[in-house]
Amino acid sequence: MTDRQEKYIAFFDIDKTVLSVNSSVPLILKAYKMGLMPTASLLKAIGLSVVYKLRLRNTIDITESMAFWLKGIPEDTVAKLSEQLVSEKLVHRIRPSVLQEIEYHRSQGARVVILSASLPYTSIPLARHLHMDDVICSSMEVVDGKFTGKPKGKICIEKEKEVRVRQYCSKGCAVEQAWCYGDSYSDRYVMEICGHVVCVTPDSRLKKLAKIRNWKVIR
Repeated sequence: MTDRQEKYIAFFDIDKTVLSVNSSVPLILKAYKMGLMPTASLLKAIGLSVVYKLRLRNTIDITESMAFWLKGIPEDTVAKLSEQLVSEKLVHRIRPSVLQEIEYHRSQGARVVILSASLPYTSIPLARHLHMDDVICSSMEVVDGKFTGKPKGKICIEKEKEVRVRQYCSKGCAVEQAWCYGDSYSDRYVMEICGHVVCVTPDSRLKKLAKIRNWKVIR
């Protein structure tokens, strides 16, 4: 958080928006190579990813199910691994077009905030690198320093993003003046309440909605 007076808030999704990739993929692959997850868990994660892309199950159910691979892994191990991946790989996958948008909003005196289903172990280091002001993301349950494989509270996706943004903006900035950046049709709930929407390489359904709503589209 900063002490400056913000004129408005700009919310940015991470996966396929700020980044050109899904940040969980390199994390899962690295964990597998380090022996932190068995082959069966890796195959299950890949299967869930395919199901997600084909929209064969509820998005929230799939997202929660994909967190299973963390069960039993120490939280500090994931935190260190994520920080390393952000600095060595993910910062190189930041979209130049979105970086320009972030810098523009900062120059206008806005508060720039990450709004993502990703976990804080990726979100916070990335926000720090981008000099962003705050992070709204998902959390995982931890007991005795290890993940249980269950979410802590609701995953920050779909309608939960809308709830989080309304709560955040209630502290002093009108949601009608907020900007929202996302790539997925699942972001439509929060996009519908924000005054300014930018779709970043949107999926097919979001692209159609953007055309109907006259939302800006960038790559």
